Amino acid sequence: MKKKNEVTISEAIRYFIKEHGMEDKILQSMAIDAWHDQMGDFLKNYTDQLFVRNQVLFVKLNSPALKSELSYGKSKILNHINQYIGEEYIKEVKFL
Repeated sequence: MKKKNEVTISEAIRYFIKEHGMEDKILQSMAIDAWHDQMGDFLKNYTDQLFVRNQVLFVKLNSPALKSELSYGKSKILNHINQYIGEEYIKEVKFL
C-alpha cells in the first residue's frame, strides 16, 4: 500500500516534465522518432531534414517524385505518427 507522499517513478517523471515545461519538446522528439520508425529505412535515405513547429511536422525530401507520392497519403502518415506518440499531437504533415 502506497503512503500519501509516495509516487511511482513514471508519475514523478511526468510531474517533472510538466513542471519544467518540457512536454512540447518531448512530443516533438517523439514525432521525429515516429517518422523514422514508421516510415522505414527506405524513406530515411530520402529524408534530408525533419522538424516540428506549431504541431506541424515538416519533412524535407530530396526526391520530388517521392514528395508527390507521399502527399497523397498525408492522412495515413499523420495517423501512424500520432498513434506512435500516443496522442493527437501532430495536426499536419508538410513536405518541403
